[in-house]
Amino acid sequence: MNKHADGGIGELSGACDDARALWALFSDNLPDLESRLLLDESATLESSRIAVFDALAAAQADDVVILSFAGHGSANGRLVFSDTHLDDLDGTTLPMSELADAFSNSRARVVLCILDCCFSGQAPARVLETDGNPRSFSPFEGIFGEGRILLAACGPSESAWEQPGSGHGVLTYSILQSLTNPDLQSISFPEIAGTIVTAARVAAQQMGRTQTPEFLGHIAGGLVFPKFERGENFLAAFPESEILKVSGDFAEFEQFGFPAAVVENWKLAFPNGLNPLQLKAANDHGVLAGKSLLVVAPTSSGKTLIGEMASVHAVASGKKAVFLLPYRALVNEKYEDFSANYGAAGLRIARCSGDASDGVGPVLSGRYDIAFFTYEMFLNMALGSPRLLSQLGLVVLDEGQFITDPNRGITVELILAMLLRGQDVGINPQLLILSAVIGKLNGFDQWLDLPLLRTDVRPVPLIEGVLDRQGSFQHVGVDGVSRKEQLLDATEIRIRRDKPSSQDLIVPLAKKLVGKGEKLLVFRNVRGPAEGCAEYLAKELGLPPATNVLDTLPSQDLTSSSHRLRRCLEGGTAFHNTNLLRAERQAVERGYRNRDGGIHALAATTTLAAGINTPASTVILAENNFVGEDGRPFTVAEYKNMAGRAGRLGWNEIGKAIILADTPIERAQLFQKYVLGTPEDVRSSFQHKNLATWTVRLLSQVRGVRVDEIPQLLVNTFGGYTASRTNPDWVSHVSLEVSGLVKRMLDLGLAEMQGDLVHLTLLGRACGASSLSFDSSLRLVDLLRNFNTSAGALAVLALIQVLDEMDSTYISVFKKGRGESVRASDAAQRFGVDVMRSLQRFAADEFNFWQRCKRASILFDWLEGIEVEEIERRYSYTPFQGNVSYGDIIRVTDATRFHLRSAHQIFAAMFPEQPELLTQLAEMLDRLEFGLPAEALALRNVGTLSRGQYLTLYHQGCRSADDVDAISLERLVDLIGKHSAMLMRDEPEDA
Repeated sequence: MNKHADGGIGELSGACDDARALWALFSDNLPDLESRLLLDESATLESSRIAVFDALAAAQADDVVILSFAGHGSANGRLVFSDTHLDDLDGTTLPMSELADAFSNSRARVVLCILDCCFSGQAPARVLETDGNPRSFSPFEGIFGEGRILLAACGPSESAWEQPGSGHGVLTYSILQSLTNPDLQSISFPEIAGTIVTAARVAAQQMGRTQTPEFLGHIAGGLVFPKFERGENFLAAFPESEILKVSGDFAEFEQFGFPAAVVENWKLAFPNGLNPLQLKAANDHGVLAGKSLLVVAPTSSGKTLIGEMASVHAVASGKKAVFLLPYRALVNEKYEDFSANYGAAGLRIARCSGDASDGVGPVLSGRYDIAFFTYEMFLNMALGSPRLLSQLGLVVLDEGQFITDPNRGITVELILAMLLRGQDVGINPQLLILSAVIGKLNGFDQWLDLPLLRTDVRPVPLIEGVLDRQGSFQHVGVDGVSRKEQLLDATEIRIRRDKPSSQDLIVPLAKKLVGKGEKLLVFRNVRGPAEGCAEYLAKELGLPPATNVLDTLPSQDLTSSSHRLRRCLEGGTAFHNTNLLRAERQAVERGYRNRDGGIHALAATTTLAAGINTPASTVILAENNFVGEDGRPFTVAEYKNMAGRAGRLGWNEIGKAIILADTPIERAQLFQKYVLGTPEDVRSSFQHKNLATWTVRLLSQVRGVRVDEIPQLLVNTFGGYTASRTNPDWVSHVSLEVSGLVKRMLDLGLAEMQGDLVHLTLLGRACGASSLSFDSSLRLVDLLRNFNTSAGALAVLALIQVLDEMDSTYISVFKKGRGESVRASDAAQRFGVDVMRSLQRFAADEFNFWQRCKRASILFDWLEGIEVEEIERRYSYTPFQGNVSYGDIIRVTDATRFHLRSAHQIFAAMFPEQPELLTQLAEMLDRLEFGLPAEALALRNVGTLSRGQYLTLYHQGCRSADDVDAISLERLVDLIGKHSAMLMRDEPEDA
């Protein structure tokens, strides 16, 4: 059994295939065999009892009975079935003693019993806490004897493991391989047993496990079977791995095992079938046959569907699939899309993004089919629960170009390095990396040992060009020819403010394009200009209001930007940035995607370029640089990704991307650099100065390693791979530094030696699995060693502000004079003088110190449930200088929440005797997400509401779901709005 009715029993991935494979192999090769196969729901206690005991009772003196069981067991020697319940193990399991009695009483000449499960005595509820997928139950006295032979997966004190990559348990896979050995003319027990035991033991060793199968019992005269071959039943259950050739018509997919409901969705969504890129992925590269692939293609080229097809195929084959994405917003969008499109087909969709709504429990127990993760959550969970990797049939890493990102690249690279290293122990899921257009690969595909599918072709052609203030548009047409045309009359371009600005071009351009029915997406590099752009377009374009979007917006705990958004929507425009509440962003995204949503122009910051579905006709780039990053210009790859938002299949026949320039000279320069430019080459984010961070992160992925082997771990990263290719002496150069680093870690208690192997201690593993740099981890350890635990969890949140990563989380302070010194008083008032003084440690200057105090105080007020607009007012020096907006608040709370996960692990390693404080820190994760006082957290049980709605109920005296249930429906509508109230009471909204 893979699946069980009781949600507390973890799922297995290979048990059903074990049973199916042995049934098929014996059925194919023993023509007179009377057989029965019970899987999952059909394998109940009663049906299994009847099948086993009837077969044993009916057997005659010359008969051979073969029984096979693959699944869980209980600590008291009972077999677990699909209807087993943890609260009634004795009543819903089969005692091994009862099975032994039936063996003894049977008249059969031989009973062969194959048990691919554990004998280590672990209770099923503990399976969720172990590495891998142990199938647990107690010793098997009385099962074997004369004519009664037992082939057991492992010894009485061992665990039996599932073998990643094979789809089977270690024992069953060894049996299959041994029985179908082409060199054998017949199969004889007990002779074949030695081969099976040895093969399974070696396979377990390759996984880093100890598992020694046992063959017990004896048979007078032996037991001989004819030569075994994989016949009709076996090949039907496990077809040979051939590349599945498809014509591109989704109608044929159902015959290949794809669920009918999924196929119907695809036929409706993609009436023209597969495009050439998708056909190549399927027919030339075998993505529907489990083959791994690196796909590099422009935005809107159809990469996502390749991943979708591969994931559904993996699930249909009994495997699990995961998608790894850079942002929580993308995880949530994909989760909602897949739930809507595939949930009805019976696929179980889960997500793990670091939010309270995550499905961490179902994922760790294996009770899912397709799951979506942020990069960081996947790496953290894979390190904490290795069974996650062993269950996977497919990993889709989307937005693969993020390996070059200076902040996120390390996580992407460590994930890929972990997957590569997993191949050494048989963990080898299909890997699909989907990337936007990038330059030369620099051996990236060779490092991964992946075939490459690359194209520059888009299903929707794209016109790219630069527009100057004279209205001259220099562009490359869909035919690849460069041209100039007068896109705007010079008289239309006039100065609309006190000095020339991008508004002078955007307004006439928007009037012209929206007048033709186009949807515009205007990228601005800062939140304020994005909001201002949407606002002046709303005034200038004279469009009708986006009523449908306005009707869905929240009405409580609004931000200063919330009011601005409503003014924009009244004029048919909108903006999208972090100053909006989550519900507001989602409403804008849905309204913009909807043809009749009423949003004709959307101004957004550049984060919208990373994958969120925004079907624009034309993209306008008003700037070509970032602000806040030393004015760094956009890379060509970043520009191409933003430009690629223009034109969507099924929406536009042609997309347009327009960069704005001031002068003809600047127009020509931007045209040469961006439009005609080649995206930058792929480079690792690994830098030698970060050697310590990379080393401790890699050590957290291994059990133990010799010091002289650590450089090889570094070579196995993409950065180390490229460095060693460039410099043959690179390994010898880093070896000396690594030796010094290991000595430092030993001195600090982060590592210890066992013989000649270096192991991370519990504290070292917490640091290595964290989101923090090595130096930041040490800084946090130093702060906590002097921490007075009586200060409580709030004080820990303040200490996190001292980390380098939080200092990089920008919050504005006005730097003329000492007016912002009041922030130190704010922090002292909220946290106490001792905590305020701790915020001074490692500070670069007084402004750095004030920023820390400001961030800590904002967190305090957010957790106390202070309304957003009041927080904005309190911490803005003036409305125009040193101001704080909702986006700043959320950036601080999200960053603190993210790094608090690491702090929590480090704190647990340092203060194991403080369980109450650890519980408070875990509670802080939810409080930071929702911005609620501790007493209000229980209100989350009433349903998904906005922060403002929760706070409204809290201020009405509600502290639990029962308190809310006591409120009349009429009063509830007044408090949180009709839509939420009706949804909460499960009433139709038109009632």
